[in-house]
This record gives sequence, C-alpha cells and structure tokens, in this order.
Amino acid sequence: MDIITGWITNIIVLILLATVLELLLPNSNMQRYVKMVIGLMLMAVILSPILTIFTKDFDAMLRTVTLTDSTLNANMENQIESKKSEIQASNAAYIEEQMAVQMKSQVEKELRDQFNLEITSVSLQLKNLDGEKDIDQIAVTVNEAGAEKSVQEVDAVSVSIDIQEEEVEETDTLSRKVAYFLADEWELYPKQVGVQVKGGE
Repeated sequence: MDIITGWITNIIVLILLATVLELLLPNSNMQRYVKMVIGLMLMAVILSPILTIFTKDFDAMLRTVTLTDSTLNANMENQIESKKSEIQASNAAYIEEQMAVQMKSQVEKELRDQFNLEITSVSLQLKNLDGEKDIDQIAVTVNEAGAEKSVQEVDAVSVSIDIQEEEVEETDTLSRKVAYFLADEWELYPKQVGVQVKGGE
C-alpha cells in the first residue's frame, strides 16, 4: 500500500511542478521544450512501477515462487495421503462389520435349532491376499438362546473340583462342536474359528 501512495504522490507533485513552471515561463519557444521535458518526466513517473519489476532479480523471484509451489504440493500430498488412509481404515472397518453381520445371520437359525445357542458377538481378523481381504481368524461368543441379557444376583455356591472339571470339559466339548459347525457353515478350517460359550447349561 505504501508503494502505491508514494507513486500517486510523485505523479501529483510532478503535475503541480509542471503547472507552476508553465505559469512562470513567458510565452516563447522555451515553453514548448519545458512542456515536452515535463511530459517525459510524467511518463517516466507513471511507468516507474513497471520499470522496478524489470530491475529486480528474476531468478530470486522464480526461486521463491517454485519453493512455495513445492511446499504447497508437499502439503497437499500429505493431506491427500492422510485422507486416503482414513478412508481405507473406515472402509475396512465397514467391510468387517458387514461380513460379521452376514456371517451371523447365515448360521443364526441352524445354531439355535441344533445347539440352542445364539451368537452375541463376532470378531473378525482379516489378512490381505493379493490385494483382497481374506478371513484369518474369527472369535465368536455364543450364549444360551433366550437367556436374559441382564446380570442377575447369584447366591454363593460351593462345588467340588470334580464337577467343575466336568463342566469345563462339557463347555470345551460344546465349544469344539460349535466351532466345527461354524467352520463347516462358513467354509473355513476349524482352527480359524474360536468359540467361547457363555452362560452354559
């Protein structure tokens, strides 16, 4: 802004000087030469901003322009990469969620009919094979069908060690049976399916 005000001030001062000189000089041939010189000076003052551009170092100006462009490009690339990774992460989470819902609905009825169990949660662990997602491990938590979700207060119970071991063995056997059933339904290997039975019989 200071450059523009200085430039306008110079033009106004030169016009005032030309007017004063024209009034002071008598009518003669000299007046024509003075008008021509003042006109040339006025043109030089008007064109001075354009002349200053030509006197500056173009290499330095170009370097600053290219440096700012390269930093802007680098920042833009970083932002694009971060947005891309966010989109990929949300997309992967959505795919896992949809796969879990579809897998759960696929076996829900038969699991209830054969084992009287229902799936409470399905957790997938995926791996990349040739750019495509493939199931590596599945953790399934099942609960007795129709069991209440709320936690109820339980009285203290004393149980012998033999009975506890039998219950653990029954739960493990049931877990294995359910794992084999789910693996068969989902066309996976049984070692890929982990089943945890909660609230057994």
